[in-house]
Amino acid sequence: MVKAVRQHSSRTDGKKSLSVVDYNGHKCVMKVYSSERVPHEEAAVMRQLGITGYAPTVVEAEGNYIIAEYVEGEDYATLFRRATMTDDEQLLDTLATRLCMFLQMFYSLEEGHIIGRIDFDEFILSHDRCCCVCFSSMREGLPYQDIAQIVAYAMCAAVGGCYAAYPFVKRVLDGFHIDMTGIVNDMGEYIDAYAEETGALIDKNAILEAAMSLADGDVMKKWQTTD
Repeated sequence: MVKAVRQHSSRTDGKKSLSVVDYNGHKCVMKVYSSERVPHEEAAVMRQLGITGYAPTVVEAEGNYIIAEYVEGEDYATLFRRATMTDDEQLLDTLATRLCMFLQMFYSLEEGHIIGRIDFDEFILSHDRCCCVCFSSMREGLPYQDIAQIVAYAMCAAVGGCYAAYPFVKRVLDGFHIDMTGIVNDMGEYIDAYAEETGALIDKNAILEAAMSLADGDVMKKWQTTD
């Protein structure tokens, strides 16, 4: 195992343990997995994206662990909740634009692969870039699958109701030239997964209905009149 590591804090999610550590005098994050395959693949992606600023820089990876830089910045999930709570369209547009830029970079480097599990808690805004700190769920797939998950997540997590996410959702769809009708059939499973992971009471049918209202052009009226 690595040397010169002093642990500050740690947590476990069932698949890996994650610790904030001092590594040779630098604040880093250490992830330890139960297998060697996942960290090997994740480290390879992080090394490619790390030089662009869209992922943490890997400082050491061997066997079943990765040690990477600790990314300083603003928590993406917190910013999203704040923006939907205050109907801050400018911030929602910025968050969507930054996320689209990250995804476009990821897809250009990892052709034929998707993030696989979109969780806003895994993103940090740092130096005007959306940095992803976890690629352990990466798999083969098509971008629209990630987009469907992003839209589902955004509409589930929006403070004050799913229509508060409208400016964000529209910007993401426009950024990838995808129509809501092309992803709505895939959103159901992601809404179910969000509800299961967070324990939130989610009305899936209401969210899917709201999503389709964007496709029929009626969403702006509903969004403006929803408390």
